[in-house]
Amino acid sequence: MNKMIMVDPGILATVPDKGRIGHQGEGFLNSGAMDAYAYEYGNALVGNYPSENKASVEFAITGGVVEFTAPTVVAITGARVEPTLNGEAIMQDRPFYVQKGDILNFRHLLEGRFAYLAVAGGVQVPSILGSQSTSISVNLGGFHGRQLAKGDRICIADYQQIEQIDSRLTKTKIDIPSSFLQQDSLDVVPGPEQEWFDQKEWRKFVTTPYQLGQHINRMGYRIAGPELSFKSENLLSGANLNGGIQVSRDGKLIILLADRASHGGYPVIAKVIAADLGVLPQWPVKKALQFRQVSLEAAWEQLRIQANATDEIYHAHLWHLVTPSRMMAERIRMLYQQQ
Repeated sequence: MNKMIMVDPGILATVPDKGRIGHQGEGFLNSGAMDAYAYEYGNALVGNYPSENKASVEFAITGGVVEFTAPTVVAITGARVEPTLNGEAIMQDRPFYVQKGDILNFRHLLEGRFAYLAVAGGVQVPSILGSQSTSISVNLGGFHGRQLAKGDRICIADYQQIEQIDSRLTKTKIDIPSSFLQQDSLDVVPGPEQEWFDQKEWRKFVTTPYQLGQHINRMGYRIAGPELSFKSENLLSGANLNGGIQVSRDGKLIILLADRASHGGYPVIAKVIAADLGVLPQWPVKKALQFRQVSLEAAWEQLRIQANATDEIYHAHLWHLVTPSRMMAERIRMLYQQQ
């Protein structure tokens, strides 16, 4: 089968899809892409229909360097990078064609924290409990249940499948938005334990600027800022929500994310709306974080707009042809072999 080789996987590269949906009640982690919008955007660019749940590669903190053993169509989305193909600059948020031996380099993230490499036909790893997502903490899913390492050879769709996708791609040029979402605030809806907080504490929550704390990872982001007080009551453990904003006993905020535990016992004052779950993981450390309450209707509308945007990208059949430089690809390959 055709492969892509991890020449340099960076600090943390894993295989995600939309997540292991429907098994949280059994104690399994949902996992999945941290920036779901960038993940779906990339799949749409390379001709993977949004509902197909094709796996990609997620690069955290740094990007990576990848070599391809066969022709395919790929796209880089999410965190801002300056990608090159065989040493020649190419565009982000556009599908492009790679051939056997081509070297794709996007090692440095300029903005954001998570970048995605989408491949036509998807990354080919086993599906476990309906998902190909990696849950590193329990060695489940993805590529042997672990983060990607230098030299890993990951299967991708063979060329016969790619030809079917190629036939849908044209040179049509349309204006499309960036896959890197940036906002001045995060929209939230009240959480299941909102009544545990009086109006004074709620106003403090939605009017006071916060910042990302020192502890941020795929499980969740700790938030630095004013402490919130709440009723001292015993709370039965319940399902943890993606984007749920917990308040710990010391009044600190914790926003739960993709690799959150299946259940927890802290009160959830609010939940980040689904449409903003792509904004939060990429939030700059030094940027003030403001929460803004919106209605459920507004939350659904924003999610609908995002879904329509990725659907439009898929049906636009974008195609950006990049002619590779064979000599430069060979020189780059030799350089990394010497390291």
